[in-house]
Amino acid sequence: MSIIYNHFIRSCLLATVVGVAAPAAAQTFPSRPLTIVVPYAAGATDRQARQIAEIASKELGQPVVVENRDGAGGTIGAQYVALSKPDGHTMLYGAPAVITVAPLTGAAQYKYEDLKALARVNIIPHMVAARADAPFKTIPELVAYAKANPGKVTFGSPGSGTAVHLAGEAFADAAGIQLSHVPFRGVAPAVTAASGGFVDLVFGAPGAINPQIQGGRLIALAQLGAKRTNELSSIPTVGEQGVDLALSADFGFFVAKDTPADVIAKLESAIKVAVESEEFRKSVTSALSSPGYLDSSDYQRLVDQERDIYSRIVPKLPLANK
Repeated sequence: MSIIYNHFIRSCLLATVVGVAAPAAAQTFPSRPLTIVVPYAAGATDRQARQIAEIASKELGQPVVVENRDGAGGTIGAQYVALSKPDGHTMLYGAPAVITVAPLTGAAQYKYEDLKALARVNIIPHMVAARADAPFKTIPELVAYAKANPGKVTFGSPGSGTAVHLAGEAFADAAGIQLSHVPFRGVAPAVTAASGGFVDLVFGAPGAINPQIQGGRLIALAQLGAKRTNELSSIPTVGEQGVDLALSADFGFFVAKDTPADVIAKLESAIKVAVESEEFRKSVTSALSSPGYLDSSDYQRLVDQERDIYSRIVPKLPLANK
């Protein structure tokens, strides 16, 4: 009887130790330096990531380093994070398109479900602008003209399959019109083509388009976001002008699926402190974007909505990798 009793006691003690060990392990996160992977070449995106890393490292008590893994439209860096150990020590920082669009076009070797939204940090509104001498000055006028002239209205983008290209296609779909896409090799050539009158419209971020609007070479038609941003408060949204669409080129953090909820909560807290800092606010507003923190669950809902929009659009397009 004593042998059975002793075995029972040892089993209970073991179960207790195991039960305590799991939360104890979670409480020690992070246990080593963390890495933020930026899937683009060095530039404005990784500068923002470094600002967040500096503040988050103080909150987390571990160094947070930024690593550029660019190439293949951002899919190299995204795949690296998707295949990483789901323990929260490796994060992706970028636009959702690398997750919502790339798997749909066949450009990625990972699935949409392989990455989980962690936190949104800023909002960059998509804009649509027209050449200065276009026969339309508002969205209703554009829609009426395009319906009367199917396929005649052209729009430029930085390239086929880019987030900006798909924003234009999503707008056309929501407005019930047919636009002709003209791809360019980058944002600057697309904006230059529109301001020079070679294409009728250009979609993109305000940092690239707004200088041409201020110079009188382009006409601002609308923002594509759900509401006006403070930095562009005089420009109405497409929703205000009768087109049911809301798209923004936000940036945020993503982690590998199956990352524990308590780890995500710690990361959310640290990122929130960074996003709400005065240093970060000044950085993003100077680029005509806005700080816009969302936690994991709210950001995931937003990314899922974007994925749903592109799931309807991409199969209709002649994208090479699809």
